[in-house]
Amino acid sequence: MSKAKSLVALAKSDDIQANVTRVFDLMGGVTNVIRKGTTVVLKPNAGHAEPPETSVCTNPEVVRAVIREVKKAEPAKIIVAEAAAIGCNTMECFKVSGIQAVAEEEGVELIDIKKDKDLVKVAVRGFRSNIDSIKLPRFLLEADHLINLPILKAHASMVFSGALKNIKGVVQDKVHMDMHKQNLTMAMMDVWSVCKADINIMDAHRAASGYSPHMPVPIDTHMILGSKDPVAIDRVACEVTGIDTQGVDYFKVAEETGLGNYDMEQIDVVGDSVKDCYKKMWIPYIGDMSTRWPEYDVRCKGGCSSCQALLAINMEELKAVNAYDENAGMTVVIGGLNEIPAKIPDEKIVLHGNCTKKYLKDHPNAYHILGCPPNEPALYLTIQRHETIDGTGDQEDEIIRPCMARDAQVWRDYVFEKFEEYKKENPEAK
Repeated sequence: MSKAKSLVALAKSDDIQANVTRVFDLMGGVTNVIRKGTTVVLKPNAGHAEPPETSVCTNPEVVRAVIREVKKAEPAKIIVAEAAAIGCNTMECFKVSGIQAVAEEEGVELIDIKKDKDLVKVAVRGFRSNIDSIKLPRFLLEADHLINLPILKAHASMVFSGALKNIKGVVQDKVHMDMHKQNLTMAMMDVWSVCKADINIMDAHRAASGYSPHMPVPIDTHMILGSKDPVAIDRVACEVTGIDTQGVDYFKVAEETGLGNYDMEQIDVVGDSVKDCYKKMWIPYIGDMSTRWPEYDVRCKGGCSSCQALLAINMEELKAVNAYDENAGMTVVIGGLNEIPAKIPDEKIVLHGNCTKKYLKDHPNAYHILGCPPNEPALYLTIQRHETIDGTGDQEDEIIRPCMARDAQVWRDYVFEKFEEYKKENPEAK
């Protein structure tokens, strides 16, 4: 029996509301996908306190457009809900991103998932990570419809972030931290197994290229995508922006778990064509990592796409903060298929990620950064400070966030300079 095809709606124009309406119409019309008198939860990406022009969070006007479209179906209630990134205040993120103002103007409820006390423990049957159960808000589980509203962006922890990754924001900090400790890709799939979105509407109005999520370079893509299939919508998002999906490990896992279709032959794109909408994104997380920084001994056999992406952002950030040359000669190890010669001194070795723990047997005093994947700036801070920085204990508040704030402007200047160089070499990205 052949596998059913997935439909992905694609609309491109300067008018966000027109794009959202068209996408819903292409999926059968909002009154056919949303039942009258129901409770509808919208889950945007509002993980960090950044304004709309940065493209860190879902564009508030996309949120508004979806709210107005959903209202046509006459739901009983619309809720906008999010759990911001670890260490971030969700309500502050709502406010700075512009989503709070939209919710107030449109008369819908805002909920901070982190502060919700009415949690239900849900077993994850056949779990693939370290997450055998998850506590989720009762309102989320009892909602009639869940609409996933990701923004299309490059991402240091995943190479690319879209519909699949955005559902990670339905859990509170403890579960979020547990997800990073073992295998984030598998944990994402476990969350999807107990919290599936009915519809995915992707904000690709101004996609976030570059060293996103913390230092994106927004590009004018002017697209909205929609699908009931999170795998298919993410695949089409990659096709329309030139992202090499072979460098995104989680697609294979998502298809294996039955979440959706990855093969383009199993996906029907309706509305505008991929060819007509194509806009090349700058994704510096994909490519040969072993030779990109010849001043360092980079060993990345067996490294997943997540750790390779983190390797790219951290090595470049070392350059931005002028700590690259002074630490040249360090051995950086990601992945579990490497060999580390005994002659290399332990103090010259940085082991990045849980899968490199085994190398401590022969190099017990090497710097070992925990996580799967580790904290995003952990590698460059470990090399720069000559101490293991992985976010454990009080490091997140006492070291990591202050250092990120300190280095933000110089890092921003560096990233935008590199983007200008990229555009000169890639005219299709202009």
